[in-house]
Amino acid sequence: MSDLTEELPYGPAEDIPYVEVLRRIGELADELTNHPDPQVAEKVGDLLDWVDAFHRDGLGRLVEMIRAWRGEIFLESVASDEITGMFLGAYGLGEDPESAAMAMEAVTAALDELRPYAESHGGSIELDSITDGVVKVRMLGSCDGCPSSSATLSQGVEEALRRHWSNFRRLELVDEVAEAPAEAPPAPTTFLHIRGHEGA
Repeated sequence: MSDLTEELPYGPAEDIPYVEVLRRIGELADELTNHPDPQVAEKVGDLLDWVDAFHRDGLGRLVEMIRAWRGEIFLESVASDEITGMFLGAYGLGEDPESAAMAMEAVTAALDELRPYAESHGGSIELDSITDGVVKVRMLGSCDGCPSSSATLSQGVEEALRRHWSNFRRLELVDEVAEAPAEAPPAPTTFLHIRGHEGA
């Protein structure tokens, strides 16, 4: 294994600027996923997907818990920090405005893709909110209250969201009846979805 201090011009690892660490990770990932041995390249890709899913869902749950305890001011402070803001922003979490704009664009594209299908069955999809990788929608019209059509449509929405937005974590359906504020974040409703392991 190579010595990190020999590869980077900043000396000891603790002295390396955080943004440089991220750049170096990207370079190594690109180099290894393009390895001449296709088996090595595939295993490295799988490893990166698993690590990414581990971070995204773990951090997402942490941020949800912080929000549940009225931690928005804390999250604003996290977002303004050079290191923690970049870390959460990489996964579309917290209070990063740029990540929020990208999330809205991706989710809108995904829902627009499904709207013709919903309308052909006499229903519609309405976006309620996007927070920390969790997308909340309302199923209106014929889709509302019909378990079979709602389940089919929600599955289609999930698939579209995963295609359009890499930071998507889960989908939640919102009832028309106002919900009481939750004291704790909801339990995860889906398992981690890893590229190439959908059937696992």
